[in-house]
Amino acid sequence: MERAVTTVWRRGLSSGWLGGLLGLALLTGGLAQPVQSQTQGSVQTATQTAPGAAGRVADSDADGYPDADELVGQDRARFADWFAAIAQSQYYGMNRDWAAQDRDCGGLLRYAFINALAAHDAAWFAKFNYLPRPHQMDVQALTYPLPVISRSVFRVAGGAYQPGDIAAGKLVGRSGVQYLATYAMVKVSRDINRARRGDVLIFIRPNLRSYHSMVYLGGNLVVYHTGASPAEGGEVRLLSVQSLLRYAERAFHPALSNSNFLGVYRWKILD
Repeated sequence: MERAVTTVWRRGLSSGWLGGLLGLALLTGGLAQPVQSQTQGSVQTATQTAPGAAGRVADSDADGYPDADELVGQDRARFADWFAAIAQSQYYGMNRDWAAQDRDCGGLLRYAFINALAAHDAAWFAKFNYLPRPHQMDVQALTYPLPVISRSVFRVAGGAYQPGDIAAGKLVGRSGVQYLATYAMVKVSRDINRARRGDVLIFIRPNLRSYHSMVYLGGNLVVYHTGASPAEGGEVRLLSVQSLLRYAERAFHPALSNSNFLGVYRWKILD
């Protein structure tokens, strides 16, 4: 689950742990911060796109991401594989550069996304307690920061990409699950059997205005952060889908019969 936070332009609710097996925190509709960058866990202010971005603004599928910052061919499978491996790695020990204030279910998505596209050099590998060996080689066409949108990699508003989107706060470096699912991902299906490695399972409890996410690892395994703060015992859990379906809390069953399960989602840069 996600903990509500105060952003630079939208007041959030104070965090509150609601208990339960997974735990929930109230959201004001997700956190979205304009014109920010994130460097593998920390958030920094950014005001410009990458140098040389002029002229590379085509968005042929009108999904809000410039074509130059989307993955094609085998790079899609490479990203999904690394994204899943990095998310799983945090179960064995949370990396120090994953900032404490970002440690919730949405923070796990953001951290794994950025690190899947990072340069995987010796220093990068050294920060992991244990990293499950990815099946794929590194993404070849792109490296974080991206060539056009730089560190503002999460879409938080609809519409095709426009050069002024970062300045307008439509692409940001940090966002919550609600915005990620709605604008940075596409819905694949409500059938868990359609999920691929690196997809994201999204849940909602409308009466609590809260969202939760899990990363699907393949092999009927998922990984997620419970949403509690470090002081409250927040942790990353690794479970089988079968174990989820045995939980007393039915709101988090990835099943067609569960109206709280919004479905299987996939990052737009892979679509």
